[in-house]
Amino acid sequence: MPYHVVVIGAGIVGAATALELLRDGHSVTILEPGDPGGEQSASYGNGTLLNPSSVIPMSAPRIWRKVPGYLADPLGPLTIRWSYLPRLAPWLIQFLSAGATEAKVAAIARALRPLLAEAPERHRRLAQEAGVPELISRNGVLFVFPDRAAFEAEAFSWRIRRENGVKWVELSADELRQREPAIDRRYTFALLVEENGQCHDPG
Repeated sequence: MPYHVVVIGAGIVGAATALELLRDGHSVTILEPGDPGGEQSASYGNGTLLNPSSVIPMSAPRIWRKVPGYLADPLGPLTIRWSYLPRLAPWLIQFLSAGATEAKVAAIARALRPLLAEAPERHRRLAQEAGVPELISRNGVLFVFPDRAAFEAEAFSWRIRRENGVKWVELSADELRQREPAIDRRYTFALLVEENGQCHDPG
């Protein structure tokens, strides 16, 4: 039975959801307070990467040890308005608990992988249908490290990726320079994850 469905938001998630609903025979209204795909959209500032390999959750074992350093760094990845901390504390505890053990991280990765696996191909098909196939490419993504030891320090997360079917190619310093000549010289080791893709215009 067809329904009239209201989709909130015209970013990539809302637009793709609306399109699938239309294909299933439903009528759709999209509610968007700004320009569809505009700067207010969640998908606008997402780095434009389509990463099926991104199965490691933000919460991971021992991440709590890094929090003080993050907070002390004005350019760090975590900023908290201190007056908001009491309200934030329950969520923060739940966040840290979600990835507190390697077993929890492995379970999250197993759940994420099938959700992400087709992302580049699905985005490619959407762009093709919209008449803008040039917006999506699949040239892989580089993960760069100062040296092999820095990569090996992240062995757990890369083992989890491998267990979930992620493959990569190791690049030496010379191979990295051939691929990305402008990259900082302090990076001497890299992994190329070829399954990952890019969107060339997030808006």
